[in-house]
Amino acid sequence: MTRVFRSGPPVSLEALSLTGLQLLGWGLYGVVYYLTLRPYQPFGDILWKQTLIATSAGLLVSTLLGGLYWGLTLRRRPPVVQALLVLGASLAAGLVWFQVKAWGADWVNPFIAPVTGLGAFRPGEGSILSGAAAFPIVLFAWSGLYLGLAQWYTRQEQERRVLRADAEAQRARLRMLRYQLNPHFFFNALTTIGALADESPRRVKEAVRELSGFLRYTLLDDEALEAPLHDEVQAAEHYLTVEKIRFEEDLQVDIDVSDRVGRQLVPSFLVLPLVENAVTHGQHTSPSPLHVRITGEWTTEAFTVEVANTGHWRDDASDVDGTGTGLANVRRRLEAHYPSQHQLSVGTDSGWVRVRIEISTDALDSHA
Repeated sequence: MTRVFRSGPPVSLEALSLTGLQLLGWGLYGVVYYLTLRPYQPFGDILWKQTLIATSAGLLVSTLLGGLYWGLTLRRRPPVVQALLVLGASLAAGLVWFQVKAWGADWVNPFIAPVTGLGAFRPGEGSILSGAAAFPIVLFAWSGLYLGLAQWYTRQEQERRVLRADAEAQRARLRMLRYQLNPHFFFNALTTIGALADESPRRVKEAVRELSGFLRYTLLDDEALEAPLHDEVQAAEHYLTVEKIRFEEDLQVDIDVSDRVGRQLVPSFLVLPLVENAVTHGQHTSPSPLHVRITGEWTTEAFTVEVANTGHWRDDASDVDGTGTGLANVRRRLEAHYPSQHQLSVGTDSGWVRVRIEISTDALDSHA
């Protein structure tokens, strides 16, 4: 028989951090208590026992106090309720702590008088931390620190949830964009492959290989939010090669992206939608042959990627063709990655339509 052991729930990073701070804080308290009590207690063996009892009791009482605060969900209550609960709990717990310390001091100190008044200093005591008032005050300060850390952890968790939700939303948009490919491209690619089967079987292998490379990136690769620009350009090359087999000499492609530029991480699916638009709309507006150019460069101020095609801008292009949806999606993801630190511009110049993306080098450095 195979026995399966199930582990309990994982310990949260917040709990580990608070436990570490708790032990560190009470360790420091013990050192201070020892140093302040030393002038009043000449016997070293009694001194360290008194310190150990006071510190251990404080650790125990504060741990129980923290459990009480957690059970009452104190950090979620109104500030006035928090203040009243902390004040009352610190006072009660402080007096209990003092009494436990007093019993411990009576037990380890052979010089204790038979009768001592409530709150009085025991023989060998007299420091500011030994008085009855010091214990509620210490726990009140501990409670304030506890609430501050709890609120800070809550804000951190909220920010993490927002970041996770934003990342999931970006992945969902990226997933949608991956599957939002122009169906005409697949139809035309398969038609081209079918025609080549009779005319040039050798080129069928090339077309299938390039189409497979394109599909691998657009449909099968993981959903990382960023990818090297080289991967984006390589996917665009697969796409353009398939289109070039179909258009033959009516499509000319020029790519100028250096290795250094290609290594830069950019939002996934940044270039390919722009290349699709260049081919889809350029074939309707450009004189033959259609030229498509992809360039990337670094300057001292910005990282620039440009996709250009011969022809003119189509104001009447529908979202079905891909222009509106593709560009809008690229704009949203650029804004999510580099808010107020990028620029996406569309312009025409000397018979060319240019879509230019500029990303501030400061924004890229912060993402490194």
